[in-house]
Amino acid sequence: MTYRCSPGYLFFTAITSLVWLLPIFTSAQTSDTLVIDNQAFKKKFFCTINSAGPLKVMVYDSNDIEICSSNDRIPYFEFVINHKLVSANDPFWQYKDHSVRRLQNEGREYRIIFEGMIEPVEGMQVILYQQTFPGATLVREKIELAAREGNFALHKWDDHLHFRFPQYALKKNRQTDSCQMTEIRLASWELKPATFTRDGNSNLVYNHMFYPDIVEARVSPDETVQVKGPVNLVYNGVTSWMTTYEHASQDNLNGILNKRDDPEPGKLVDQLQGTKGVFDFKQSDDDFRFLGISCQNEKDLIRTSLDIVRGGYLDGEQIDPDHSYETVWAASAFYPGNDLKVGLAIFKQYLWHWINEKKASRRPEFYYNTWGMQREVGKRLGPEMLRGIMTYENIFEEIDRAKDLGVDIFVLDDGWEQTQGVWSPHSERLPEGLAPIKKYLDQYHIKMGLWFSPLGIDSTAERFKNHPDWVIKDSEGHPVGAQWGHPAFDFVSDFFDLFIEDCKKLIDQGALFFKWDAINTLYSDLPNLNHGSGKYSAEELRARYEYLLPVYVTRAMQILTDYQPELVIEMDLTEARRVMLGLAPLSQGKLFFMNNGASSYNDYTPFRAKSMRSIVSVYNGIIPLELFTYANYPHNLNGALEYNVNNSLMAGHGFWGNLALTTEEERKVIGQKVEKSKRILPFITEVGTKITGQVGDSPEIYEQINAEEGAGQVLVFSEERINFKQEIAIDPMNILAVLGQPYRFTDNGLEIVYDLQHRPYTGAAIVLPNDKQHISIISSSGILGDVYLKDLDLTYTVEGKGIQEVRWDIDLGTPLVRGEHLTLDVDRIEEGLIKIHTEDTTTVSLDFNSR
Repeated sequence: MTYRCSPGYLFFTAITSLVWLLPIFTSAQTSDTLVIDNQAFKKKFFCTINSAGPLKVMVYDSNDIEICSSNDRIPYFEFVINHKLVSANDPFWQYKDHSVRRLQNEGREYRIIFEGMIEPVEGMQVILYQQTFPGATLVREKIELAAREGNFALHKWDDHLHFRFPQYALKKNRQTDSCQMTEIRLASWELKPATFTRDGNSNLVYNHMFYPDIVEARVSPDETVQVKGPVNLVYNGVTSWMTTYEHASQDNLNGILNKRDDPEPGKLVDQLQGTKGVFDFKQSDDDFRFLGISCQNEKDLIRTSLDIVRGGYLDGEQIDPDHSYETVWAASAFYPGNDLKVGLAIFKQYLWHWINEKKASRRPEFYYNTWGMQREVGKRLGPEMLRGIMTYENIFEEIDRAKDLGVDIFVLDDGWEQTQGVWSPHSERLPEGLAPIKKYLDQYHIKMGLWFSPLGIDSTAERFKNHPDWVIKDSEGHPVGAQWGHPAFDFVSDFFDLFIEDCKKLIDQGALFFKWDAINTLYSDLPNLNHGSGKYSAEELRARYEYLLPVYVTRAMQILTDYQPELVIEMDLTEARRVMLGLAPLSQGKLFFMNNGASSYNDYTPFRAKSMRSIVSVYNGIIPLELFTYANYPHNLNGALEYNVNNSLMAGHGFWGNLALTTEEERKVIGQKVEKSKRILPFITEVGTKITGQVGDSPEIYEQINAEEGAGQVLVFSEERINFKQEIAIDPMNILAVLGQPYRFTDNGLEIVYDLQHRPYTGAAIVLPNDKQHISIISSSGILGDVYLKDLDLTYTVEGKGIQEVRWDIDLGTPLVRGEHLTLDVDRIEEGLIKIHTEDTTTVSLDFNSR
């Protein structure tokens, strides 16, 4: 019997359950089939309904050609229950039920239940979650082990954790013995030297940030290779198969420790701000390998699986009617050939659309964060003013200035709260709470954001005194010195629930943006919390805590964004010790990626902004740039206003620094630039950035163009004076005009002229779409300041002398032209073309409704 779970079928049925469809009976039938499919693939589950049997899986492309499967040697899942190795191939499993949920991202989630009917799994349920998406081969999946009755325990096998899911067998191309593998890592601290320094020499300094790392390898016959990922692609000679998983950890120990040179034997003294303590255990890069993606090259096939390596469960972890066990989400996809660009395009779609159900974190918005201002004031007026500046009067004044920048979000950083771990407004600085600030922001339609250090706790707080069992300690029993020297609470405990309640109260007070900071690599071996009892060793408790910390943080993000879907949470990843770089936080929010790069606070020069571009340079094509946030100084103290603002237009979309150091005129210039960029951002959130050159080159060109819609922006930076023409591949019929630089339409697209003559050298061109209204300014030798087209009324401003050519569909008739300081060339007006000569800065309008 076949059950088909297709989107077309669901269109006609309730979304809360699936019914049987397309029954097929044969006299030799020994199994039944459950099918999930879409336009791109089909996945079949071969199982039994009326008795116990094995569970097999096969994946086909849209032409019903087998891509991969589980088989007698390679089961779909395998784990150790009650000291016995159990797999999908064992004749234990009976199909029980399935249901479907319509996802908010247009996907479908199928929940399929199989129950163990024979010892050692009798009464245990295996619940498979399968998420599919329109037109995509990607399937997001996880497994849950639950007990309908009885008690079960997960155990080690050969003294190692053993849990594989999902696991697939890919057929090998007979013409090749080896297989090609490409691993993509995301969290390698200071992996590469920067390509710039203050003196112009290259490769001499490191940028203070994480880097991705793409590693290609060949897997020889009979060889097994396991990589960290979290992304891995395997090519069998015909098809590429991608495996990813949603967890988070650094790739290695780079930058994490600040060791004292003379510790006692067997001890490590870490003096790094945020992780200070004395530890009596060894640390290695393998500590961050919680999961691994394995590839085994066998004689006739390639086995690929996601394996638990460290901390994924405790030896003897219980599964009973009150406690189930879940893996993290994994995702698999396939495509023909081995073009890495195709795989990365699928991966980007996964991160932008399919990993996340709420749209708020995918909405392009600009923000202002108070921390840069606080650092300037603290340096100038003394450290007590670092947080002391956060009073109503000062905040309101900064809001008044920030609103000129056109920001959508105003983030109150460290100092709004009573103290770390007591997440309520400071009783002296903000005696009326957040309500006055929320009201003040509302008048400008700006959202309120708040900073948190979720793990930090002030040792003078009542909460600290009431919960000593939550305080993370070093090997000598002293509280670890976490951020700003405060102790830290263990998040994998009942503290989790308390923190959630704190956050919900602040959401109720109007907060719609959270910045979560300082979730660091802390070594909690506290017993009797949610990562193990006192019967386990310190190493086992630490491993389980470190595995579960990103799981708990991501779960908190999900609970809070479920509570308020408009909430956006950004995860601070500005230091090597931050643990949350991976796919897990991207399932719910964004990544705050850099404080100062190769520079420092209060650096208003182009150098700091230049280092910010390293993020775009190295992650472009891997992680959608709209999922990164970071802030630039928009100040003009070193003549770098345009240079720094252009960096924030490109990505990050953040500003900080004391805005009292800017003039009203400067802020209005910034606001105009932001407003122009906002007009095209919705068109380019999903397009890649085409980059010419690397950071520090002359020129660096960043094209963010939606060629089909005729919209985008092209930003240029240089170390020297430069004049050049940039050809852009775009459909010119859909372009309205280009702001910021001279340009002309060409047969194949668009030519933009950059003449960068003033240091620091930068230029921005904003390409506006005409929304298919068949009216375009096809060239301008002068710079257009702004252009609007509404109801067949075209209005534009031009800065100084120049010539503009306007083209329109002749069916619209002849427009009425208005303006000063201009003359008209109407020789081709019957063809729908006019030249307008402007002698000075002016505003021109063409009214097609006047006939």
